[in-house]
Amino acid sequence: MSLLVYGIVEAHDADTSGFGLEGRRLRAIVEGPLVAVVADQDGGDPEPTPASLRSYERTVRWLMERGPVLPAPFGSVVDDEPGLRGLLRRRRRDLLARLHRFRGAVEIGLRVNWRDAGRGPWDTRPPTSASYLRDRLELRQSARRVASELDPLTALALSSRRALVPQPDLPVLNAYLVDRARVDEFVALVAQLSDGMDDVELVCTGPWPPYSFAEGAPV
Repeated sequence: MSLLVYGIVEAHDADTSGFGLEGRRLRAIVEGPLVAVVADQDGGDPEPTPASLRSYERTVRWLMERGPVLPAPFGSVVDDEPGLRGLLRRRRRDLLARLHRFRGAVEIGLRVNWRDAGRGPWDTRPPTSASYLRDRLELRQSARRVASELDPLTALALSSRRALVPQPDLPVLNAYLVDRARVDEFVALVAQLSDGMDDVELVCTGPWPPYSFAEGAPV
């Protein structure tokens, strides 16, 4: 039977008293100071239905409330325990460093939406090849301008990820790793910045497990 991995935690934070998809009990695969929190998985990879995605997210958030977790992407399935232990052993130093970085921190997402998504800073006339390219350039330039106005948020974050998404309804999609003790301060600054921006509104999401900062997870 294969294993569905929910995340990697440190041994002293491990709690496998919860449940994963389909009510399967969590269990621990221990390798030194690291623990992979898993549940048995049969029948191939889990289907990414809305219900299963929500269930998976609840389990990872449950782990996050018990200590730092390096969350695995949905559907991270490994064949057996020895293979997973080998991964933990080979990546031990890197994984411990990442978990240390996540201790006491959460991810806050930030969506930037145009206040008038029906118009926005682009030409609404029927497009030609030239007008389409011009409008795309103007939209990207507007997204970059908006992104630069969010720079004060980086002072309150341990790390950040920025993605320009030059679309009529979503120019910027950012993620911030924020100390739990500063989340309220961070959200207040987002509200302050939003009040001073006429063409966009800022929407915080989270707190989340640090998915955007978990690159290098072993599965």
